This record gives sequence, structure tokens and C-alpha cells, in this order.
Amino acid sequence: MNAAAPTPAAATTVIPPRIKSFTLCDFRAFAGPEPVTFQLDGKNLLIYGENGAGKSSVFHALDEFFSVARGGPQARRERLLALKNIFSGQPETGLKISVEFDDGMPAAEWTPARHPVDITPAADDRVKNAAYRKAILDYRSLLETNYRHGDGPVNLFDVCINLLLRDFEVPVSGNPRLIDIWQRMQSAAAKARRRSRPHLRTNEIAEINTLCLNLNEGLRSALSAIQPYITPLLKDLGWDDIAVTRINLPGGVTYSNAGLKISKEFDGCVIDLELEFRGNRIDRPQTFLNEARLSALALAIYFAGRRVCAATLQADTPRLIVLDDVLIGLDQSNRMPVLRMLDQHFEGWQIVLLTHDRVWYEMARFHLADRTDWASVEMFEEKQPDGTPIPIAGPVRPFVKPTSIDAIAANIATARKFHGMNEYAAAAVHARVAFELTLKKLCERKSVPVRFKTDPRELNTEDLLTAIENWLDDTKRAQIKPSVEAAIKDVRLARKVVLNQFSHSTPVNLADIEVKSAIDAVEKLHADFHAHIPK
Repeated sequence: MNAAAPTPAAATTVIPPRIKSFTLCDFRAFAGPEPVTFQLDGKNLLIYGENGAGKSSVFHALDEFFSVARGGPQARRERLLALKNIFSGQPETGLKISVEFDDGMPAAEWTPARHPVDITPAADDRVKNAAYRKAILDYRSLLETNYRHGDGPVNLFDVCINLLLRDFEVPVSGNPRLIDIWQRMQSAAAKARRRSRPHLRTNEIAEINTLCLNLNEGLRSALSAIQPYITPLLKDLGWDDIAVTRINLPGGVTYSNAGLKISKEFDGCVIDLELEFRGNRIDRPQTFLNEARLSALALAIYFAGRRVCAATLQADTPRLIVLDDVLIGLDQSNRMPVLRMLDQHFEGWQIVLLTHDRVWYEMARFHLADRTDWASVEMFEEKQPDGTPIPIAGPVRPFVKPTSIDAIAANIATARKFHGMNEYAAAAVHARVAFELTLKKLCERKSVPVRFKTDPRELNTEDLLTAIENWLDDTKRAQIKPSVEAAIKDVRLARKVVLNQFSHSTPVNLADIEVKSAIDAVEKLHADFHAHIPK
């Protein structure tokens, strides 16, 4: 009998590792000796941090950790020591950034002893590869794209080389990255300036000219690759009146081997930008576009660069996006499309969003509430037990508070916490917030018609609840209505006192059972809406 043919092995999909947690100790705002750990469990992370609470320290920790900066181990050690908290009084041995991935391997650590990309004893490929392909951007970098040019023509050369396209692989021998070629060119030019004789040798000139040719070829290939993405990304961000028609390296980079040392520089370091705004050609967008459009343009160019560079990602390379307040130039209505753009074009990337804008943070939580792939954290400046600031003499440590990405669930949990402490008024406030958010969520999700108010602050829960009841009365929703009627009846009873916004400024005797019943009613309404009314 012939042996059965072996069953072909199923193709395995390589899932890149994601950050499970990261820990900071004695780094910038995070004074030692106690470490502070952020738990991600492989999820995306939304961080709200009030001013002075250490939000920027988190951004710089991730940016510096995922870095392959020049200079070798000693330079990286000096860089870390320069970022040590100067108020803690702790020895440098306690200074640490640690990142644990969800691949079961030991955490990668950056200490004064070594950085994970140091080759001794062995570089951590997870960190090294992620560093080359990271998309880490703050509002200062965003400003470089549009606002540093004054009234003159836009020149994106420095931005492209050092940020947008730094890791684009040039199709020449060895597939060097653009930033690697540029750094070799800079080293060669510096070597020439240090010499006493005026000119480079013939072989040196040939080498530097070859590097120039490789850089020009790489830049033109990269710019050609990103241009088709920019305008569609602008449309996804909500701006269909802007179209980038050209992003170009006009003449190319050349080396000047002049006799004077000061003249030994690179010429032609220009990348210009041309676009159409409402059908009109403009080459100086900073003089014609408002701040929202300029911010969207910068984001579109940046993410176009990230998309192109990510095409060469290894399957097991961690994909990390960190954005620190890059949306401050956009009004609230133009911020939500950024989340949708990240979802659409960067699926599989792990995202960390940081903001000091509480309104935007709550809007993002509201939008992401049903998602299981997001977590959220709030950061505050540490205070003494009585709520007063820490004395100036001591180090101020951030207070990090993990919270549910679902603001409704978070307010219900807080309401129960206050109820358990017999703080009935505070419990009622959080129950009312959860109630209002529950109604708003359904009205937005299902486009429920709500009575118009010129001042939206005059829109109350009665208006929302009535609109939902009228919507449910439609014969098309006859099957849904019985599933939520009981929950609506319960919150209507609770709204008479506990869920009545005017009851919190008027002396009212809130009973334990009334507050508990109100919290239960809101939680049931939230659950019933989620279970019986599909998105």
C-alpha cells in the first residue's frame, strides 16, 4: 500500500512583536528610584498628560530608545546621562528605559552600561529594525515641513533626509539608506575641511561624487514613490481642495571642491514643493494656506514617506507610530479623520498618541470606545495628599493613572468607587456623565435626529432621550424596542433625582439605594444599547 502523500504545511503568517509594556526610571520627569511602567499588552495607547506631567518625557523616551544615532556606545551613553533627572539625587546606575515585547523574549533595556543596538554582546534586532522604520513625530518636527521657510520657497531637503525619507533604501550595491549615504558624504566633507592642502585626491573626489550620484538617485526614487500617496492622504484627512503636483530634487546634490576650506560644501540641497489649491498653482503654501491645511499637508507628506519606507519592512520588525500633539494645528472636526487615516493605511502598526488637550482626548475615547485594541492612560503632576503641589525642593514625579478607553465604562466604575466611599454626590455626577455619553453615543452612531439648539450646551439628556424614544417608535425598529424599553424606563426614574443635572447644585438628600439604582440603570442601558442596537 502506498503511503499517503504528506499534507502540505499551512502557511504561517509572521506577526511582528508589539510592545507589551515600557518602563522609565530616573529619565527626565520620571525621577527615581521608583520605576513607572506603562502597560500596553500589545494594544495601541492613548495618553492624556496635563502640562508638566511628563507627557513629553514619554515621547522622548520612545524616540531615543528606538534610535540608531551615530557615535557608537559612548555617544549613546552620554545621551542617556544627559536625560537623567537632575533632581532625584539617585546614582546613574538606576537610570533606565526598558521595553518588553509580547514575543516572550527578555525585555530590551537601555542603561548607562549599554543600548540595545550596541553590538556588544549582541544587538537586539527588534529595537534596531524598529528604529529604522519608526514613525515618531512631534509638533516641532511637523512645523519643520511648513513654517521654517519664512516667506521664501519651501525647501524640504533637510526634512526629507533626516526625517521623512531617512530610511529609504537606495537601489545600489548594499542597498544603503539615504541617511547612511548622507552621513558618509558629511564625513568626507568634514575630512576635507580639516586638511591643510586645498583639494581632495582624485580617488577621494571619485568616491564623494559616486555618493552624490547615489544620493540623487535614491532621493528621486523616493520622491517619485511618495508623490502618488500625498494627495489621497490629504483627501482622507478631509482636504480635497489641495493637490500636490510636484515634489522634486531639481538639480541634484554636487560637491564643491573649491580651494577655500569654507567653500568645501554640497550644493543643490534643495527639494521643492508645488501644489494646487482650489485649482490655482502655488509654490509657497505657507503664505496661502491656513494652519489646519498646513498641518494636514505636513501629515500627508510625512505619512506618505512612512508608507513608502515601510514597504521594505521585515515581517518580524515591530511597527511603531508615536505622535505627540501633532494635531494641535487642526480644529476638533479635523482630528477624527487622522484616526481613520491611521486605521486605513497603517493597519498592523502599534500606535501611541499623546496629547495635552483634554477635549481631544475625550473625543478620541468616545470614538474608540468600542475598540478592544486600544488602551488609555492619564498623567498628572504629582500632588501632596491635601492636593497642594509638591515643595519646590523635591523632585516632582508624574502620577500615571490607567483608565478605560471606554469613557462610559470608566465613569460607571468611578461612580461605583465613590458610591462605595459613601460620596453619593460625586457618584451621581459620574453616573450622569456616563448616562449622557451613552445617549450621545447612540445618537451619533445611528444618526438619530435631535432637536436643534443654537447653543449645544443647552442640549440636555431629556432632549437626547426623547429623540431616541421617537427613533425607536419607528415601525422599522419594532424588534429592537422591547429589548431596551426596560432600561429606558429605569433611567427615566433615576433621572428625576440622581441623573438630573440640576440636582447637583441644589441641596438634595441622595440615598444610598437611589444612587446605586441609578448607576445600575445607566450600566444596563449602555449594555442593552451595545447588545441590541448594532453599529
